[in-house]
Amino acid sequence: MFINIFYLSLVQITNYVFPLITLPYLVRVLGVSQFGGVMLAQAVIQYCIIITDYGFNLSATKKITLANGKDNINSIYTSTFYARLLLSFLCLCAILILIYCFGLFYEQRDVILVMFIGVIGNCLFPIYLFQGLELMRNIAWISICSKTLMTILTFLLVRNSGDIINAAIVLTLPLLIPGVIAHFYIKKEKIATLNKVDISSVFNELKESAPLFISQVSISFYTTFNTLILGYFYSPTMVGLYSAADKLRVAVQSCYIPIQQVIFPKMNKENGTVGHKLFKYGGPFLIVSFFGSILVFVFGQKLATMYLGEDFSSSAILFKWMSILLFVIAVAIVYGQWGLITLGKEKTLTKIYVTGAFLHLFYTIPLMEKYSIFGMLTSVIITELVITFLMIIFFYIELRKIKSYLK
Repeated sequence: MFINIFYLSLVQITNYVFPLITLPYLVRVLGVSQFGGVMLAQAVIQYCIIITDYGFNLSATKKITLANGKDNINSIYTSTFYARLLLSFLCLCAILILIYCFGLFYEQRDVILVMFIGVIGNCLFPIYLFQGLELMRNIAWISICSKTLMTILTFLLVRNSGDIINAAIVLTLPLLIPGVIAHFYIKKEKIATLNKVDISSVFNELKESAPLFISQVSISFYTTFNTLILGYFYSPTMVGLYSAADKLRVAVQSCYIPIQQVIFPKMNKENGTVGHKLFKYGGPFLIVSFFGSILVFVFGQKLATMYLGEDFSSSAILFKWMSILLFVIAVAIVYGQWGLITLGKEKTLTKIYVTGAFLHLFYTIPLMEKYSIFGMLTSVIITELVITFLMIIFFYIELRKIKSYLK
């Protein structure tokens, strides 16, 4: 377990530390407005990635973890792979419609289309396969090398505010390169084999993962969608200010991901009650995340101002208050992904996320119109608190049902 956590940690360090090296450079060279334009395009691409991932990183990982024999693994890999390709084609069609129907997206059309190449690369990278087989060490160095290349090329190719396309290309490489290499690595090492596609199995995979997909889309309404709302009601400048703070928050939060990805298969595979396993793994995780949140609240604003520059002073204030989200999201991981999904209550989790998304859309625009980017952050904090509270309640309801049944 600790070996996999180490390699996943290494991947996450490169995923966020290297971009953190380039972030202050990009915001200064591109300027707030152009940087906001890139972030707006990245939000569109992030939606495509959410759609093509379709919850497979949880559902397919769980299936492969429990799979009996190579044939079963090949079948899961094949149906998931082609399902993601189908979804990527549908995403491209949707993007073309958006570009030519809405001026907001038409202005960033070149950046969006360049960055869409990364969606294809992401489809070629089956992280669910490596997670399920606990082979993350095998592909860790691919990610590290691609992020290193991205960092170097950022300083070489992005030299002024006119290099926005170069910035888009550089940001796409970490998705494209690992996907291509991983695809051929799987074939060479015979980790899994793509069989003849069975259309019925592809649609069955989509059907089974639909609850998790709806959950992810619902989550995006109070995360990724915020960027699009700011761009629509305000300007790329506001998008740039909010995105800069959020990127810092995501970078800190990325420390959760290696633990999250390693513990999830163990919650499904290890013997013992869910309550016992949740206490065993969730307790230490929550303690660490709580103290991490305190540190960000105390030191975050000053560090963010030094890091981003005086032009992003509003971003620094946002980052300080985003520390609340760091702990709340950690609690949600424990009771949602580790708890409810392990209990087989994906549909319950989906209903919680849909409820949160609906509530968020109800109050986010009024708060944003009155308090700008600070109103947006307030709405996100409220939504995360409501969702996490519901997760805790429903987890203990389901746990009590199991205990009553066993009696």
